[in-house]
Amino acid sequence: MHCAKCGSPNPDNATVCSSCGASLANPYATPHAAGSLPGGKINNYLIPAIFATACCCLPFGIVSIVYAAQVNSKLAAGDVAGAQQSAGNAKMWFWIAFGIGLPVTVLIIILQIVAGLAGIQQQQGGGI
Repeated sequence: MHCAKCGSPNPDNATVCSSCGASLANPYATPHAAGSLPGGKINNYLIPAIFATACCCLPFGIVSIVYAAQVNSKLAAGDVAGAQQSAGNAKMWFWIAFGIGLPVTVLIIILQIVAGLAGIQQQQGGGI
């Protein structure tokens, strides 16, 4: 068996490379750690999900948080594909929550301003 890191030959029953000390375990059988993924760590979108829940749209933000929470646990279990899918779902639900919540929030603010101005105008008109 050759080391994937340094290329040195090792006995077939070896668990670590005799030259560099790298693990010789089967990469397909060993769960990947979050930092050892090809291309780096998977973004779990937890912070945007919390933002969307707190500021925009509670129901869809909660769905985003649930998917975001699944990413790290799936990575720890070695399910990289599942972690990537959960991250994609968390991102999608964040954008849905943001896309629905922001216009609704802006509309509510506009309606409150209009109602406040109408109340001021009615008070001024009624007193004259």
